[in-house]
Amino acid sequence: MQIFRLSEGELQPGCWEIQIEGELDLAVADQLKEALNAATEYAQVLINLENCEFMDSTGIAVIVHAYGQMEKQGRRVAVFGPCDQVLRVLSVTGLTSNGLVFEGVEDALSAFSEIS
Repeated sequence: MQIFRLSEGELQPGCWEIQIEGELDLAVADQLKEALNAATEYAQVLINLENCEFMDSTGIAVIVHAYGQMEKQGRRVAVFGPCDQVLRVLSVTGLTSNGLVFEGVEDALSAFSEIS
């Protein structure tokens, strides 16, 4: 049985964090999409991948779509803390070169503050 858990909370004023635990794939990607859609009052949304063991193209598509939509609204989304396997997938898709993926939460928050 697949393990997946999504938890959310305010990381700091104006910044919402969504934590992914387990495998982000077709079966659960809609849960992430709903969480991202519900975070409309936040200018910045961080997706914590420290406990995400696997991500397929469906999970990547949800993140990329949110990135594009939020950018149009003057908001930001970023991911941080991917394990080696997830980082490889993000690298192959080119997402590590556009300011979307960060090593840790502090790196992501610093990047947000630089453009604010």
